[in-house]
Amino acid sequence: MKQNIMIAGVGGQGNLFASALLAKSAIRRGYQVLATETIGAAQRGGSVVSHLRVADQVLYSPLIPDGQVDYLVGFEPIELLRHIRKLRQDGQYILNTHPVLTVGCTMGLDHYPTLSETFDALNKMNVRGHVIHATEAADEIGDPLLMNMVMIGALCAVSVFFELDEIKALVADGSRKALVEANLEALDTGAHLIRQATEGLPA
Repeated sequence: MKQNIMIAGVGGQGNLFASALLAKSAIRRGYQVLATETIGAAQRGGSVVSHLRVADQVLYSPLIPDGQVDYLVGFEPIELLRHIRKLRQDGQYILNTHPVLTVGCTMGLDHYPTLSETFDALNKMNVRGHVIHATEAADEIGDPLLMNMVMIGALCAVSVFFELDEIKALVADGSRKALVEANLEALDTGAHLIRQATEGLPA
């Protein structure tokens, strides 16, 4: 068994917590795990990318080469596009539609692509994946910062490796008591959004 997971987002989205949670799940099941992050000016909304490599045997580099990612989890649309070359031919992406504008875009110096432009770019690359409104779903639960848990719940529904119940148990054990219920609801919501998308049900 070998799995390469990449989470692409920006500072403040809970990327590091999400990748640590996945790593802990794999370690508890007895797998070898290597993980690292490449971090820009994260506190100012800079790029944050987590590499997570899971295998039966010893791995030699935590950085995932191009074309080797099994699941690319995009907390932010442009950050997913920046790293789409990492996705393997039969891999899958999960895209959160909510944009986080760069400083250049907020100043009117750069153009932030529309969702339609983002989808067009993905279609041209002939990659497959899932698109969910994770930030909006988290906001409905009560806190948009729960987006990372919505996305991890979605990953559990897509991946053949990560199990939702196991992740929920880890969250229940490791979260502050006041946050457990909301985190668990967010995980369930992410899995539900994937089921809606794959079964063609209304959101």
